[in-house]
Amino acid sequence: MSSEWFDLGARLRAATSGQPQPRLCSAPFTAAEHPVAVRTAVTADQVSVTVAAPGTTPVTATGSAGLAALAAVGVAIDAPAPATLVCEHPRTLTHLARLAAQVRPGDLYAATAAHIAWWADRADFPGGMAVLDTTWACRQMWVSGRAPAAEADPATWRKWLDVPDQSVTGLLDLYQRLATGGPLPLLSTLAEDDLWSFELTARDFATGADWRRPDAPGRAAVGLRARCDAADLFATALLADPLYRLRAVHTGHLVAGVVTQVAPDRSRRVWLSTPRLDARLRPGEVVSGWVGSPTSPGTPLSATVAGARVEGGHLLIELTGVTGQAPPPGAAVCLHAAGANVHRQRAARRAYRSLVRTHTWLTTGSRPTATRRDVPLEVLVAGAEPDPDVGGRR
Repeated sequence: MSSEWFDLGARLRAATSGQPQPRLCSAPFTAAEHPVAVRTAVTADQVSVTVAAPGTTPVTATGSAGLAALAAVGVAIDAPAPATLVCEHPRTLTHLARLAAQVRPGDLYAATAAHIAWWADRADFPGGMAVLDTTWACRQMWVSGRAPAAEADPATWRKWLDVPDQSVTGLLDLYQRLATGGPLPLLSTLAEDDLWSFELTARDFATGADWRRPDAPGRAAVGLRARCDAADLFATALLADPLYRLRAVHTGHLVAGVVTQVAPDRSRRVWLSTPRLDARLRPGEVVSGWVGSPTSPGTPLSATVAGARVEGGHLLIELTGVTGQAPPPGAAVCLHAAGANVHRQRAARRAYRSLVRTHTWLTTGSRPTATRRDVPLEVLVAGAEPDPDVGGRR
């Protein structure tokens, strides 16, 4: 079965039962104590903002009055804690950033504009507590009985999740519905990074730093590294969810097989057989896994892929350096590429920042190692070289 057929099965079941089918057991974000629901609109070059926080009446205002409405519910970089933007479309943040850009340093709502800029920066970090696009989160957590294109419409999810309030206050109800059950494992680390970033941004604002100025090359490089780390950590967190692992079997990200042979010596060598040939594991790659099925993990293990070959229509994977107790022949084992390590990521970023500050990061003489990860199609298109045969278009 392919992942497309797997998704279609869930969609047909949702259409038949009239209930959305879960894709995750836990939320793909960290719930916050101070959510602020926002909707925006642009009319005659004016940005209109509708704001609501728990226990408050929604307020709609335009221009600087919209910033005042945000400030009234605690959206300010000098506030004791950050507010979480709850929206239903990415353009909301685009409109807010446009509104913030009209505020000059030292103006009345400069702190609110700086908080919006912090939202725009942290929106690149999935799974945190700074910004939540409810439509994106719903598509991560459930499958409806509608066509995939219809799931890009927030109204689809309000109907399928039985959130009758169509106002901005209903966004807060949807937010609470999404947060039920707690976040995926490891996402608390991303929330901690959000808080650290907020405190750093608040200190910069207090010293008169202007968020409109482009980052220096060194800081931009560290920021790109942090975004890559967050994406890797989010991918690792997804693989900790039992329902997500079921689908990952059909994308090749999770290999479920049976141990066919264990080396009799102490070489810690094991052979694993799987009927699927689309495994995304390469020789030399470090893998993690457990003894058990995709939905019921047992004893954890790690190993290195020594090789793979096809025999009798099955993929035979050779593992070396198996840690822990080697699984016996006939045992069910699941494997995936080794996930992100929080402590190693943070240590690497500290070292990276040090190299950038001392301008030695390009002259260390160390050879970079290849890193492979899934890349969205739009990123590949944006990075493609222009094709001279089509007039220089990408």
